[in-house]
Amino acid sequence: MIGRWRPIAMVIGSSTSLQLGLAIATTAFAAAGPLGAVWVRSVVGGVLLALYIRPKVRALSRLQLAWIVAYAVTVTGVSVFAYLALDHAPLGIVSATIMLGPLAVSAWGQRGVLDVVLVGIAAIGVGILSLAHGTSGVVEPIGIAFALAAAAALGAYIVAGKTVGKLVKGLNGLALALLVAAVIQTPLGLLFAKPGMWAPDILIALAAAGVLATLIPFALEMTALRSMSMATFGLLLAFEPAIASVMGFLIRGQSLSPLQVVGIALVIAAAGATLGPRGWMRRIGRYNRELMADPKTQAFSRVPLFNGLSVRELSAIATSAEEREAAPGDVLTEQGDAGDEFFIVESGEIEIRQDGRELRRLGPGDYLGEIALVFGGNRTATAVAATQSHVFVLHRDAFDRMIKSQPRIEDKILATVSERMRYR
Repeated sequence: MIGRWRPIAMVIGSSTSLQLGLAIATTAFAAAGPLGAVWVRSVVGGVLLALYIRPKVRALSRLQLAWIVAYAVTVTGVSVFAYLALDHAPLGIVSATIMLGPLAVSAWGQRGVLDVVLVGIAAIGVGILSLAHGTSGVVEPIGIAFALAAAAALGAYIVAGKTVGKLVKGLNGLALALLVAAVIQTPLGLLFAKPGMWAPDILIALAAAGVLATLIPFALEMTALRSMSMATFGLLLAFEPAIASVMGFLIRGQSLSPLQVVGIALVIAAAGATLGPRGWMRRIGRYNRELMADPKTQAFSRVPLFNGLSVRELSAIATSAEEREAAPGDVLTEQGDAGDEFFIVESGEIEIRQDGRELRRLGPGDYLGEIALVFGGNRTATAVAATQSHVFVLHRDAFDRMIKSQPRIEDKILATVSERMRYR
């Protein structure tokens, strides 16, 4: 359970660190200028990560390098446009406007009507935050324009980051991308920097922003994107306006009007409803209630793997599943055997053994068999019923159809596979 929430905690931690770094950096805007500030921040973050990771450029293919450069361009776009926007509008409004990018990615990745509605509610909340004038500080049109450009870059950043995370092992791709981004920004930073940028206190503030707003958040986000769908990642970033508002209040003395508090509440409520328990939403409407009357569909709705799916999608998967009872001691899978079944535990407890050693125990809502089915090959462990258990079984054909029609499930399975690999 902890492993499943780790990517979410990483994204929230990334947003917190990023907003703190941005708030610190804006205190140096008057002396350094926005482009000078973002350049120093990028150089510090990129160099520190590169010194730690020491990426091997020669070991990368042309495809990997192309995506790394594309990722660096999106990183540059987000940073440069965000800092230019912050020079013309308050932190809370800029951060809220930038969220339109990940919200668009999230809406694109959602299939259920209700999911899209929730993304729309979050977008309304972002709009309220962007257009309300209760935040202290002048909101210039050019600031909103720069924020919208940063939003587009952030949407592209999610797509490029997901791809680099899949193509390049570890943080090598990120380390190289941040160096490339620093190089891209160097002419702008030197050309538009103000003389005060070289003052020791300003450099210290920007160096701190480089760690908090570049090194930490990008590393956390790259790691989280390996085991999280782009739609979920986009919705999690919608929490940033609330975090930004707190940081703006603590560091820059900016306050929010009641209307903007409503906007923040809408964003958080929509994101929470999408990421949290979905059972109550699946019972809205007569059609949904009729499908949810099926005991098998009800059981599938309680499986965390299928959170976010519509009732129609749940029903289609449940129809393909076979039910099986397992008495204590019954072997569901044998290590070394060919894997052609995917098991979901509906009730009871399943013990997982490898080379005679117990690795873990699975309970209701857990699943097994995905490693052999996703990657091919034989079973990597033996599964034995520890107590009287009831399981659902999807044979290879049904499993392949499920993965093909539900890419979000594959993302969750890959996250679990990544977590379980630690035990091998």
